[in-house]
Amino acid sequence: MKELVDDIAYQKLEEKYSELLLDYVLLAADEEYKGEESHKEAVIEAIICMRSRTRVGNRYDFDAFTVEEQKMKCKRIDVDAFFYEGNNGWVLPPEEVGIKPFFSKMNYWYAFFEPPYGVPYTVEDFRRMNHMLFPVSQTDLEIYSWNDDFSDYFDDGKDWWGTAMWSVYDKNMGRFVVIGASLTD
Repeated sequence: MKELVDDIAYQKLEEKYSELLLDYVLLAADEEYKGEESHKEAVIEAIICMRSRTRVGNRYDFDAFTVEEQKMKCKRIDVDAFFYEGNNGWVLPPEEVGIKPFFSKMNYWYAFFEPPYGVPYTVEDFRRMNHMLFPVSQTDLEIYSWNDDFSDYFDDGKDWWGTAMWSVYDKNMGRFVVIGASLTD
């Protein structure tokens, strides 16, 4: 896999969404798609790519992140659940929060809109950005939610705000968008 460093989406993220504290990594799928195995490769590559960034989450000072591949676990999630526009904050029902620690309990909407000190974005920004990232069709996406025990990337979020990581494969574009969330105050 190779990071799509020249993709217009990166430019727009920097110009229009510079206060957004999620980490987005766009990757070209250069081999035959193999479902969960390809998603795992994309997540590992995304964390490697983040090592070279100036800012990750809300930090400018961080050590190179490590990955313990044998600890990686994921769960496929529904496209409608992923793009759900609601501030319930959780994919799991409230009675299961804290009981099932392996997968992100934070939903994408919450991660986008509720970082530790807020963001100046609207629902329209959320929609525009997702249309920019997935321009052909959101129905042809395969999405996995990942646990937060396989990398020190998640250490900040475990300290306070929360953690999440999703890998999204766009079948029409043959690319992955990996979205990470791990913030502290």
